[in-house]
Amino acid sequence: MKNLIWIIILTSPFVKAETDKISVYLKFEEVYMSNDVSLLSPWLSKNYKISQTLHIPGVGADTRHITKKHLLASMRQIGKPSSMPRSKASVTKIETKNENSFCATSSTANQRVVGERKYEEKEVRKVCFERQGETYKATTHNINVHYRAL
Repeated sequence: MKNLIWIIILTSPFVKAETDKISVYLKFEEVYMSNDVSLLSPWLSKNYKISQTLHIPGVGADTRHITKKHLLASMRQIGKPSSMPRSKASVTKIETKNENSFCATSSTANQRVVGERKYEEKEVRKVCFERQGETYKATTHNINVHYRAL
């Protein structure tokens, strides 16, 4: 029983740290999906990069790399929140790189109709963060979208 108590005491800071990192990621995702440049800009590191890969069955994959400048410009044009599903804490995984940086990975699923055919659309999102001062800034952001005919 004493050993169990010590295990709980010693592991609780790590659990809290991981929970805090999940919260950082979920807050970032909510701001990113809002398409509000004034909210997103403070989250992005100077050299932030995003890439999106579409995986289409029978066609292949297409990857687009977007700079911070282009992302913010396109968000200004869109101006309304994304309708994509949001991640849940229960499916968000944290990979600690060092004491000042980590990556969070999550996935969501949705259904789309394209050309009268139904597809499952699964997004796998990965964002890496680095502590800069008192806050975390996103450094890289990868989105993989997989389609599967239903």
